[in-house]
Amino acid sequence: MLTHLNLINFALADNLAIDIEQGFNVLTGETGAGKSLLLDALSACLGERTDTGYVRYGSEKADITAIFNYQEHSPEALWLKNHELDDDSGEIHLRRVIFATGRSKAWVNGRPSSLSELKEIGRLLVQLYSQHSQQQLLEPPYPRHWLDRYSNFADPAQQVRDSYHTWQKNIRSHQAAIDAQANRLQRMDTLQQQLEELEELIQIDYKDIEQEFDRLSHHEHIMQDCGYSLNALDESEQNISQEIAVIIRRLESHAGRSEQLSEIYNALLNAQSELDDATANLRQFVDRQSFDPERMEELNAQLEVFHRLARKYRTQPETLKEQYQLWQDELEQLNQLQDPATLAEQVESSHRAFLDHAQHLDDIRREAAIPLARQLTEQVKTLALPEAYFEFKFEPLEQPSAEGFSFIQLLFTANRGMPAQPLARVASGGELSRIALVMQVMNAEKTEAEVLVFDEIDVGISGGTAEIVGRLLTSLGQHVQILCITHQAQVAAQSDQHLLAHKLQTDPASSTIIELEEEQRILELARMTGGVEINETTLQHARQLRQLKFQNG
Repeated sequence: MLTHLNLINFALADNLAIDIEQGFNVLTGETGAGKSLLLDALSACLGERTDTGYVRYGSEKADITAIFNYQEHSPEALWLKNHELDDDSGEIHLRRVIFATGRSKAWVNGRPSSLSELKEIGRLLVQLYSQHSQQQLLEPPYPRHWLDRYSNFADPAQQVRDSYHTWQKNIRSHQAAIDAQANRLQRMDTLQQQLEELEELIQIDYKDIEQEFDRLSHHEHIMQDCGYSLNALDESEQNISQEIAVIIRRLESHAGRSEQLSEIYNALLNAQSELDDATANLRQFVDRQSFDPERMEELNAQLEVFHRLARKYRTQPETLKEQYQLWQDELEQLNQLQDPATLAEQVESSHRAFLDHAQHLDDIRREAAIPLARQLTEQVKTLALPEAYFEFKFEPLEQPSAEGFSFIQLLFTANRGMPAQPLARVASGGELSRIALVMQVMNAEKTEAEVLVFDEIDVGISGGTAEIVGRLLTSLGQHVQILCITHQAQVAAQSDQHLLAHKLQTDPASSTIIELEEEQRILELARMTGGVEINETTLQHARQLRQLKFQNG
């Protein structure tokens, strides 16, 4: 659960530390007091997008830390272990720093992390429900998603998607084989001719014969320059070998008198050895050279073939060997091309597998839909909709899809004797908000996250309905930690911890969040129900709301 939040130079918060308790927690405050501080800071620590507006005016950066504790074998514990971030503290420290330049950095348990890692661990820790969630009810896929999530149908639904994609892939492979079969023999014949044309040529290395041809073309100049070099090195009266030998003898007697002269002497000895080797190799090279006009003609003919075929196949002479290998690979693939009849059997087999999975999913969805609609009806009736009625409608799709056989709608009516119709057609804004609230609470019962955040989801309700919502959240808070931002006193009165956002008249302006004691809670509840003026009547009403909490608890 979330145990602590620390905000430094974040929006209106200067240096704010908040301890969060187990159970049902509410955050209230006047409009503009900074209720969004806590939610925005938590979202930043969970890897959500931020901007420079979160950096307090006049500061270089905002620094937010969220601390959670976790159980030993929980999903988040496994995530930490897989990322080598676990320790013996039993805590998860998420930190996010946002710079005024627009950059941001993140850490998990003190180690620099990416935003994607923050989001991964964040999804395991916190589930967020907002006042805008009611719009999801109007999206066509929502009833199916809600039914699958509440009924734990994620695995069978994924099996249907996987088997559908396998079926479609096999269809494409079968069609590709049919298309390829028509041109296969013609292409294989073309490839065979091209390979035969290059077969002898690729046994020759283009660069080797190009170099040999170049050497023969310049044979006369090479021999002249090599002869001059040998004469200068070893054959003239004052050749280089003799001169360097004289130098070495003169320095030999002095090498022991100076370390530097000794190094020079040794370097000259090495140079003499290298020079002798080079002279011997040059003489050997000259002795082996001969001009062969027939060989030169042969090389010229081979080079002409290389260039002609390179032009024909629009490549470079030195890449013809590579092109040969590509053609050979293609020919092998065509030889191994699967028989369309075999692929047709795979299409049929994968189609049957998809139909089996889809039929199973459709059956269990229909079976689960009846009691789930009944449970939703009973829950919504308590929110001042006594005649509410829900049912799921399954309409067969024209073509089965990755989502199954049926298009699933959630039908609703709020009036006795009136037929149930799609939500978008008959539900008012107030009805939608209450329906969304109940569906979110029912979903929250199934979530693995241990922290649920409700952001003003009770908008559009009041009075006794709000009191029932508070009871729902109180009941849910016995199993998970709940943080709820609310304007409803009836909801706030049911909480275990009451946090108040309060704006301070500083320069620049700032906000703080404090935990309220019981008498302070009474005053805040009185403000929420009675407005600016707090009198004995509003105070008495606030006390009654708190008494309801203890009576129901």
